[in-house]
Amino acid sequence: MSAWNALIKNFVREFALQIFVFFLYLIVGKLSLNLSSIDGYSTPVWPPAGIALGFVLIFGIRVWPALFFGAYFTNTTYLPTSETWIQFLFSNPQNITISLGNSTSAILGSYLLKKYSSPNLNIFQANEIIIFFILAGPLTAIFSSVIGSLSLFYFNIIYFEFLFQTWITWWMGDSIGIIIFTPLLILIWKWYRGEEKLLRLIIFASATMSTFVFTLSIFFLTRNWEKEFIQYRIKSDGQITSTGIENRILENLRVVKGLGSFISLTEKLNRRYFDAFSKGIMEDSDCVTALSWNPLIRHSLRSVAEAKLRTDYPGSIGISVQKDKKIQPSPKYEEYVYIKYIYPYIENKQAIGFNLLSDSTRMEALFRATERQGIDMTGKISLVQSLDNNLGFLVLYPVTRWNGEFGFATAVIRIAAIIEKALIGNDQNHLCIKIEEVNTSSNIGIFSKECSHAEEKIFSDFYYERQMTIGSHILNIKTTATKEYFQMNLTNASRFLLIISSLLTGLLGILLLIIMGKEKSIQDIVEKRTFELEKANRVKSEFLANMSHEIRTPMNGVLGMLTLLEQTNIDAEQKDYIENAEKSVLSLLTIINDILDVSKLENKKLEIVPKPTNLNKLCKDVTQLFLADLKKKNLELHVNITGLDTNLYVLVDENRLRQILINLIANALKFTNVGSVYFDVNLSDDRNYIVFTVKDTGIGISEENISKLFNRFVQLEDSRTKKFEGSGLGLYISKQLIGLMGGEIKVQSILNEGSTFQFTLPFQETDQREVPLGNMNSKLIGNNKNFHILIAEDNLLNQKFILKIFQKEKIKVSVASNGLEVIQLLDKSLIHLEDRFDIILMDIQMPVLDGLEATKLIRKRNDSYRDIPIIAITANSMDSQLKEYLENGMNGYVKKPIILSELLSTIYQNLS
Repeated sequence: MSAWNALIKNFVREFALQIFVFFLYLIVGKLSLNLSSIDGYSTPVWPPAGIALGFVLIFGIRVWPALFFGAYFTNTTYLPTSETWIQFLFSNPQNITISLGNSTSAILGSYLLKKYSSPNLNIFQANEIIIFFILAGPLTAIFSSVIGSLSLFYFNIIYFEFLFQTWITWWMGDSIGIIIFTPLLILIWKWYRGEEKLLRLIIFASATMSTFVFTLSIFFLTRNWEKEFIQYRIKSDGQITSTGIENRILENLRVVKGLGSFISLTEKLNRRYFDAFSKGIMEDSDCVTALSWNPLIRHSLRSVAEAKLRTDYPGSIGISVQKDKKIQPSPKYEEYVYIKYIYPYIENKQAIGFNLLSDSTRMEALFRATERQGIDMTGKISLVQSLDNNLGFLVLYPVTRWNGEFGFATAVIRIAAIIEKALIGNDQNHLCIKIEEVNTSSNIGIFSKECSHAEEKIFSDFYYERQMTIGSHILNIKTTATKEYFQMNLTNASRFLLIISSLLTGLLGILLLIIMGKEKSIQDIVEKRTFELEKANRVKSEFLANMSHEIRTPMNGVLGMLTLLEQTNIDAEQKDYIENAEKSVLSLLTIINDILDVSKLENKKLEIVPKPTNLNKLCKDVTQLFLADLKKKNLELHVNITGLDTNLYVLVDENRLRQILINLIANALKFTNVGSVYFDVNLSDDRNYIVFTVKDTGIGISEENISKLFNRFVQLEDSRTKKFEGSGLGLYISKQLIGLMGGEIKVQSILNEGSTFQFTLPFQETDQREVPLGNMNSKLIGNNKNFHILIAEDNLLNQKFILKIFQKEKIKVSVASNGLEVIQLLDKSLIHLEDRFDIILMDIQMPVLDGLEATKLIRKRNDSYRDIPIIAITANSMDSQLKEYLENGMNGYVKKPIILSELLSTIYQNLS
């Protein structure tokens, strides 16, 4: 249940961290968007880059999802409505690539800093500051800026002309954001953990942030001035452009009215008179493309009209229509409005005879002009004349001649011609010009020039509009800035001012860190000298190679009394003393065991006892021992045993293999402060060997020290000697054990990057399964029955310790001082069924009758005690001795000094 609670607590803590990082990045990112330059796509200072790098340096790569989604939603202005989240995410692909670039850039910067700088984030040392401001700023920012600017260009959000400018601004923005805000975040974290003084944090934060705020104030004032300047220019140039277009259109209206007056007053109108008048009037106008007279006739007069057309324009096909972009004779209509005369003829010869009533747009304009008895125009149409860029419209003026003939004086206007004449000066030529017809439902586009990207925010905020009325039509003339217009008129003063000012802020931060670093280095030197003096004054105990029974037995009493004392009513300070004392005893026990192993190796008495071992289970059990320490140091343990079958049994000395693995993984954990520990087990390609690999990202070992690594009682004369404890026996023993088991060990290491230890053991698969030695037919005890334990122990202190332990557990205990008393107590208990014993804890070395002989006698009994579980409590640790105890009928053993958890676990295992 406690493990489940811990799992839930870890999940909640991790989830809270992700949410906090996400929202902080999002809030800072949204605020930072206000720092963007006028183009809207690059920001001269980007604080989220510094926030992201700071979080990765502090919490590691696990905050990457929060940074990715924080960056994505920073650049997103809406949430999904009808679409799914997947569709929503991929609806803005540039946001995905930009977010990947921003979040991955922080991970890259963290990796470079941890590889080439201090893993403790010591940003006060001069050399560390230089490394930080080179690697973390300019070098790291290259990745995010390249990905971001190329994404904007690839997805057609910026132009190629803006690519370098966007990249350089992006790069400098991320660099400055990192230089200013990453040190601030690190200082806040160090202060939160009690590693930094509040005064240093206040000095640094107040100096840099006040300067930065002042810089932002100047930036906003300058940027607003730039926006007003661009808006003023676009208004001025827009007025000139729209006025020119309007004047050209009004000039066309005057021309068509003049033509109408001529037609209505001329008695003998023919082609020669029409061409002469049209030529004269068009010479005074540079926008009219063509003039025509379009009379209205009924079908009965069609043949006469067509004959006249062929006379005036030889080769004419008569009254015609346009179908499939081809001119052909008109079908029968009740009435025709056809082009009788047109000037100039060469450019417009296909229009001769064209029936305007055959086209709905022209016909609608004719009806409106007739109803209004005044000028009207068509909407945008494709002219029948063979002209390039032939989009335009017709201006129609109804005319009744002196003889009653009715028709329309018409001016053919090509829109492109009007725009070309209206655009004067270079600035106007770089504007987007859009002419739309305004109606009640929507605007209908008539003409546009240089407007392919006019809807982008970079341009759409800067425009000028003007409306004019022609007949029943309202035209809206809109001029908008283009990229060329921006390049000609944008000064970028705000951008450069912000960059320069922010760089000065960053330099101020560097200066403050150097000054505070001097003060901190003096303090560190004092603390280091004090620590070295204290370390020099410590007296280390000397250990004998042949550790005897008399040393381990008193240790059992000490540890036992400490265990009992810990369970009494003590205050917090006393509890701390007791815990420290227990740790010291256990540490001493480890060293004693190592020394005993060395002694066995030297005397060639260390025995390798292969037995069927579940290799998969052994590896999992070993890694479980280090989970708490890994969590404490905030390290990750990567275990790869997927290549091992869960039921793979091999012949190997399980205890010695466990000792080797614990030693190597413990060393990797000890010498790694940041990063991960990797544990890999697999079979060699030829399946002759088991290959064990333990790799870390710790401090590493220099080449000259690798040769000393496996010597006895040797600690390397580098940072390990100064920072880490140990007897210097672990690797020596591990190498000897590996050799005795038929394998070999190799080491590869790079200083300040990490080490890799790899050893092999012969692979001997077996179909046998592990069978415990000794008689394991222990009797089952019901959950509701009270246990009765018989303790055989001649040492009074040990008796007292074990007795108190079981009294705490509310277990009934009887004590015997030797093996003979054990036999006697068993005999007496047969009379009283309620006093029968459930298990015996048997010391080995006792007067009168030792524990081993007493066990042999018990196993020869003819009563129920023949199968009673017997646990050896012994100070002997030789493998051959422990094996002997199991072979002679004992069910298990607990080594002295007794570890309470091991004792209780062994008892309950044999009683369950």
